[in-house]
Amino acid sequence: MGKTICRAAAAVCLVCLLPLSGCSQTGQAEYTTVHPDVGTIENVVEDTGLVAYRDPFSVIPLVSGKILSCSFEEGDTVAEGAELYVIDSSDLEDQITQAKLSLDSAAEACRQAEEACADLTVTSHAAGSVTAVHVHVGDFVSTGTPIAQVEDQINLTVTLPFAKEDAQSITPGSAAVVTFSSYADSVPGTVKRVYDTTTALAGGREGVNVEISFVNPGVLTSGTIAMARVGNAECMDGAAVGYATAQSIYSTQSGQVLTLPIQVGDAVTVGETVMTIKNESLTNAAANARLSKKSAAVSLAQLEAKREDYIVLSPAGGVVSARSCKAGDFASAAAPMATIVQEQSMCINVPIDEIYIDRIWPGQQAEVAFTTDSGEERTYAASVRRIDENGVTSGGVTDYTVELALEATEGLKAGMNVSVSILTEQKENCLRLPERAVSQGTVQVLREGKPEEVAVETGLTGGGYVEITSGLSESDEVILP
Repeated sequence: MGKTICRAAAAVCLVCLLPLSGCSQTGQAEYTTVHPDVGTIENVVEDTGLVAYRDPFSVIPLVSGKILSCSFEEGDTVAEGAELYVIDSSDLEDQITQAKLSLDSAAEACRQAEEACADLTVTSHAAGSVTAVHVHVGDFVSTGTPIAQVEDQINLTVTLPFAKEDAQSITPGSAAVVTFSSYADSVPGTVKRVYDTTTALAGGREGVNVEISFVNPGVLTSGTIAMARVGNAECMDGAAVGYATAQSIYSTQSGQVLTLPIQVGDAVTVGETVMTIKNESLTNAAANARLSKKSAAVSLAQLEAKREDYIVLSPAGGVVSARSCKAGDFASAAAPMATIVQEQSMCINVPIDEIYIDRIWPGQQAEVAFTTDSGEERTYAASVRRIDENGVTSGGVTDYTVELALEATEGLKAGMNVSVSILTEQKENCLRLPERAVSQGTVQVLREGKPEEVAVETGLTGGGYVEITSGLSESDEVILP
């Protein structure tokens, strides 16, 4: 519990015994008197404080697990961000492996769902003219439903039989001349393929088929009978002309026809969109698959980010004041493993009684002292840095912790008990008396051998001394009770 005293900076007040005739010899009474003197009065609050570190840093893990390594000892100086502990992360690595598999599965499901959605757009796999359209906008189609017919009516082909001995001299790329039964002019052509096997012909003959391509002069149609000559070799029989491309387009998914941007007679190219299909089940499934993939990726990233939690770093540079865990111990999440302090943050915490706390404020000067085992008293200059707003009550008394900043710390260690004096008020060159000489604003002054009551005005008091602001002078002899 704090206490308030006054310190007198001047010499001790003169106390004298005035023998104004002894009781046994003269019958006169004897008095103990003191003269008021001029000096300094210091009002201080004293108590016992504890050396501590302000705002120590706790090393706290975010995860639990066995400690694999510990790279420091108590008393070591560590840098901010230095590795202090490594905690076993094998369980986390198992979770990461499983999360990667989940992401792969979600990615594959997403790919399949998006491919199914891509099939809702039907494209032409051949170039040519649209010769037939089998559906309308709004129709419902199934996978494999015929959509349209595309034919290349410009590029024509015909496959004709040649004698085996002639076919041996015919190769792809050879020039050919094509004639027709219903068209007077001949058309140049090119050998595209020579078949490897023979084919049976009417009358027990055998020949080798040769495929010849040529450009429609504009008057030929599919089914026109043609003949051809390659070099000096004449074909053995005529055959029907066909379009180089005659392809049906089929629906690649089921659903309702949403758009149909083709009609009979339109020219289409390879890859051109000929129909789109509405199928909300597929589009919703694809959207959900993308969300699942994204969620799996986020989960994996979160787990991978936790790897750094298993490497416990120093939160600040300083000295390790305490270490509660070592290699081989089990670390618990949120349980402190070590404490790091900064030497420049050493301070004194002193509990001040509630009856004195209103006399203390930041900036006041203070003195800290402790006595070594050899009897040497060391003193340190200090000042009030902070006062706790919340007090601690014990035994009906509330104390408030006052933190003192030190100007020097050499020789001090955390946990030391020290004596603290906080200067709360100081007045110099004031007239003063021992406090016991003043009673209810009056003093007894010895005048002509007799006590006389004199009213006085007082100022600063405490610790046995009181300031006299009026009513006395230094020459007065004040009787002490």
